[in-house]
Amino acid sequence: MNRFVFSLLVFFLLIPVSISAGEIDSLISSGDSLFESYKYEESIELYKKAAALDSSCAEAYWRIARSLNVFASLQPKEKQLELYEKASEAAILTIAIDSLLTEGHFEYARAIGKIALFKGIFKSIGLAKRVKKEADISIKLNPEHDGAYHILGRWHREIAKKSKIIRVPLGLGEADKEKGLPLLAKAIELKPDLIHHRLEYGISLLDSGYKDEGYEQFEICLDLPAPGPQDIKYQKQAKEYLAKRE
Repeated sequence: MNRFVFSLLVFFLLIPVSISAGEIDSLISSGDSLFESYKYEESIELYKKAAALDSSCAEAYWRIARSLNVFASLQPKEKQLELYEKASEAAILTIAIDSLLTEGHFEYARAIGKIALFKGIFKSIGLAKRVKKEADISIKLNPEHDGAYHILGRWHREIAKKSKIIRVPLGLGEADKEKGLPLLAKAIELKPDLIHHRLEYGISLLDSGYKDEGYEQFEICLDLPAPGPQDIKYQKQAKEYLAKRE
């Protein structure tokens, strides 16, 4: 185990634990229940306890990353970067323990994608390249992973905002807004009721000049059930886009 991974383990496991190793599955299950009830901070504490009982428990670490990624998205902007960085660290631990676990790579791509946006994609070229690599790995491990297609679709849109003349020397020449559209469409095919897929597909359609199709996606966003705080946030964004319709 390298020194960096060891330091991450120390960071995540500095919590008191006085429970038996046989309770790991129960802790993870209870954490999942909290996550599904939108109690993200509480779920993190249970996943960390599970990891403290077994430092090789990749299932706990990727869930820590997932909860941190979702929790971060709901916080004020000034608090988000630190949370995404912690999510990235938890995902790195997951991959170090089990490199074949799809969710470790996905949550890593998810976290560093946000970090790259905070720092500026073209000021963090290494991160931008890593996002695509981790999303590609996720799809290779699980060709039906809707979230990984979503990330790749957005990657093409964000990277292609810069001229290809600028991107090619940086090794980002393959980015193409049009290539991103079928990737987001694939995410919707796999999970049609996820508002976030529809929202980002709509944004990408608008960005590519398909205005009517884009607004149609925003309308669908408002027709879908919004059970959680993220869904409500995304519906609000869809309304804002529709309010600007020409």
